[in-house]
Amino acid sequence: MARATVRVLGVIFLILGIVGFFISFDDLFSLTLNHNIVHLLTGIILLAASGSEASSALVAKIFGFIYLVVFIVGLFTQDILGIMLLPADDVLHVIIAAVLLYVGFKSASVTTNRTKNTQA
Repeated sequence: MARATVRVLGVIFLILGIVGFFISFDDLFSLTLNHNIVHLLTGIILLAASGSEASSALVAKIFGFIYLVVFIVGLFTQDILGIMLLPADDVLHVIIAAVLLYVGFKSASVTTNRTKNTQA
């Protein structure tokens, strides 16, 4: 489950990173140069980590935590390292965090249970 989710989100982030250079979503999202670069790097990292279920679960937990922190910080400021955050960004960040944390921990628990059952 984590592998597929991480792979799909990786593709989405790459597309957003590329599209953000050409199309402005200023009324809804603030996609600056820095924001687009973050999307591109996130997409590349997610795709690179989607080779196995274990690496996908790990990167899902890491990026889930990162996006949760970005959401929390975004509640108190609209500028993080030159990246403008609007309310829609905050909502999207908390959704991404929840999805990634869920699949990361769910996948890890399923893998752990399979390992225990195999050893028994």
